[in-house]
Amino acid sequence: MRPSPGTKWKRRWLSVFLAAGIAALLALLARDIWLSKAQRVVDLSAHSSMPTVGRVHFAGPPEPPGQLRDLLIAKVRSARRGSSIRVATYYFVDRPLAQALMEASDRGVDVTLVLEGDPRHDGANDPVIALLKRHGLGNGLTIHSRPFGSLHTKIYIFSDPRPLALVGSFNPSGGPTATPALLDDIGDQDRGHNLLVEITSPRLVQVLANYVDRLAEGEARTRLSPAQNWIYRDRDTQLYFYPRLLPNPIEAEIRRLRRGDKLWAASSHLGSSFVAPLREAARRGVKVSLIVHHTERRVPQETVVALQNAGVSVRRYVHSGDLPMHAKFVLMQRGDERVSYFGSFNLNRSSRYFNEELLVRSEHPLLFAALLKRFRQIEQELVDEGAQARQRESSRAKLSANRSGSIATSSSPIRSNGFSS
Repeated sequence: MRPSPGTKWKRRWLSVFLAAGIAALLALLARDIWLSKAQRVVDLSAHSSMPTVGRVHFAGPPEPPGQLRDLLIAKVRSARRGSSIRVATYYFVDRPLAQALMEASDRGVDVTLVLEGDPRHDGANDPVIALLKRHGLGNGLTIHSRPFGSLHTKIYIFSDPRPLALVGSFNPSGGPTATPALLDDIGDQDRGHNLLVEITSPRLVQVLANYVDRLAEGEARTRLSPAQNWIYRDRDTQLYFYPRLLPNPIEAEIRRLRRGDKLWAASSHLGSSFVAPLREAARRGVKVSLIVHHTERRVPQETVVALQNAGVSVRRYVHSGDLPMHAKFVLMQRGDERVSYFGSFNLNRSSRYFNEELLVRSEHPLLFAALLKRFRQIEQELVDEGAQARQRESSRAKLSANRSGSIATSSSPIRSNGFSS
């Protein structure tokens, strides 16, 4: 006996539901397997008296122009034969630094340089790339090129005299060889606010060196790769590599803040994905203070307004010399705990999901103190800049009034002996 048409449709729908259920179970199983591999903390901790982080090197007022660039040149020039230098960076327009790398290669230093081939400012790196290609760097030059995502990390590693990595926000993209068009677009990185932090843990330096080597070999990992989501830890400091799929540690830590806790951040970028956790934290009674870039491209005004309406203190860094706020660090104080985040990571979706980035989390107390001191210096700088701007405006108003008075006096009738002339 043949089944009726209604029975056939019921069987088909039952098959569809059964297949969908099996697919959902397989997806959950795959997710659990992926998470078991991805949610891994690679603990490199060992008994050591050497701190995980060292000095923090700052750029921007009141530091002299070119301080970070001069630091890198000095490190490169002091590297001895047989040692190694590894660099991965986004913008690179500084020819003196490029020349120092070529000279280091010539004297027997193993130089690896990974450079973004297509930065947002079109052609910015081309002159230095051409210069380095002519030299070759002993086959140590790699130009990064991917259809999605940029090489946005900033890592400078030196093996001599001891393993040291400088990581943070600084691109060698300012100075005398930067074009006016580039400076107008991204600001003078030699004079604006930036930072490089010394990673002194030999184990973490080796992890960073391996990462740069992987970039140099063209081995790209997507955010779906479990290894890309691993956390590398040595005692009080952890490394996070991007792009990654697992929840952002900054967002997760913000959500743990409660009334009376504090958060400070200096950031060149602030995207919509970070608005909700910051706004919710402020509404819970967390004191949130932000200093952000002055341009709306990097920090939209609607983002600023939404945060201010929730009670967040947000100030744009506006400098009379048009210097940029390019520093990237977040500080959190939760009871007795002090946490610092820094690196190349921007607080937006591009850094989280697409770009090659580095984010460092540290509980080192001296690092926290240095970054908080810097934040307060920038706060005071904004107060001083505001006072100077008001003084300049007052001077212009007085000058304008004086000129108007002079014109009025010269144009009014001149009386002599009671008669108009």
